[in-house]
Amino acid sequence: MTLNENTQEFWDLYTKDREKTGKVHQRGFPVPEGSYHLAVHVCIFNSKNQLLIQQRQPFKKGWPNMWDISVGGSAVAGDNSIRAAEREVFEELGLKLDLSGERPFLTMNFSEGFDDFYIVEQDIDLGSLRLQPEEVRQVRWADKDEVIKMQAQGIMIPYWFIDRLFDIREIYDRQGERVHSIHTGFAGLAHLESWMSLAEVIRADFPGMDTDDAMSSYCHTVVRHIRNGTAIYAADGRMLTGMLLFSKEESKIRCLAVHPEYRRQNIATRMVQLMLTKTAPGQAVYVETFRENDEKGNAAREFYRALGFVPDKLDICENYPVQLFVRK
Repeated sequence: MTLNENTQEFWDLYTKDREKTGKVHQRGFPVPEGSYHLAVHVCIFNSKNQLLIQQRQPFKKGWPNMWDISVGGSAVAGDNSIRAAEREVFEELGLKLDLSGERPFLTMNFSEGFDDFYIVEQDIDLGSLRLQPEEVRQVRWADKDEVIKMQAQGIMIPYWFIDRLFDIREIYDRQGERVHSIHTGFAGLAHLESWMSLAEVIRADFPGMDTDDAMSSYCHTVVRHIRNGTAIYAADGRMLTGMLLFSKEESKIRCLAVHPEYRRQNIATRMVQLMLTKTAPGQAVYVETFRENDEKGNAAREFYRALGFVPDKLDICENYPVQLFVRK
């Protein structure tokens, strides 16, 4: 809805705590001080992570002829947030959406009210849409780079957070729960702070990492491995969830750890598999782990056995009894 096409439209008024006051307000007049109204936006993405954007008509009040996100408008009296979102989508695009199982993904406060944002994924045939001529000039799909470019060109409404909508859609599901997307790679110095943060989490599980001096020495070791290309990480977004240091010369895993909240998700296996791409086919690979009957080592020994490692000689590392495992 525009600000001037329907001045007979009425809105429910809310308190700052988003409770209905029982009063309504006529559009086109200033909202009474201390009262607020409800607005909604629907952001429709396709499976290519492109956002459906609309160009507003040049005769609209408020950002005329500018490109906007998929749909937006105010809730009329009697609307709840979902009904308002469904109605606006149908009015502006001729598209029926069922949002009954959805909640707003985020709410932005503005001076006169609350603005609920819904994020939806649907591959829509743009030719099937019925655009509201009073509102919408045209629609198209646009990826993140295009949207940012359009804002820089001054032809798209300058939502300060619009680039984050693309990131959010990939990181969170439609219920607002974070989607864990683990990726692995060879670490760079940009990963060092997160690496050492993870080291603080798991240091109690590793002999020789119990003092500040030991952690400082370990940090230098990590930097050396990063520069040698022998540091592998796993990450959920930007947070490291796994780390592996190895020696090419000795064909040996020096350090392997996974964040306690991310274990049993094949993260360690993926890091070892990436490491093996840097070893010659058939080359023996070694690792020192806990000895049999050491309660700290049950999971580690089980893991290495599952990857084809077998027990070898007993040894001492950092004054702690360990056993060498080998994979041939």
